Amino acid sequence: MYVDETYYKGTFRGEPVDTADFPSLCERAGELIEELTLYRLTPVTFLAMPKAVQELVKKAVCAQIEYLDANGGSDLDNGSGIQSATLGKFSYSGSAGANGSTEQSRFSPRAERILWPTGLTYRGGRC
Repeated sequence: MYVDETYYKGTFRGEPVDTADFPSLCERAGELIEELTLYRLTPVTFLAMPKAVQELVKKAVCAQIEYLDANGGSDLDNGSGIQSATLGKFSYSGSAGANGSTEQSRFSPRAERILWPTGLTYRGGRC
C-alpha cells in the first residue's frame, strides 16, 4: 500500500514488529491514516503528491503501525479499550480523558504530528 516491511525496518527504523503481523498492521495503519486525512489521501492521490509529502505520509503510516502494534494490534481500531481488570491483588481502572471517555485514540499522536505540515489533516476554520 503506502509502505512495505523493508521501508519500515530500513528507512523508518520502527520498533520490531512480528513479520506475520506486519501485513495486517500495515493495511490497518494505511486505512487509519486515510481516515485521519478525511480521505484526501488515497492510493491514487498519493502518487500525485510531491515527493516530500509522500515521504511524510510514509512516515505517518509507519508511526501508525508502531502505535497499533504497541497498543494491541488491529484490535485497537475496534474501540475495545480495557476499562478495568483485576489479577490477584493487582487492579487496574482506566481513567477518563478530557471528554469523559476512557477509550484510547485509534490514531497515533506521532502520525498526526508528522502529517500537520502536509495540510492533509486540516479541518477548516481559523485561529
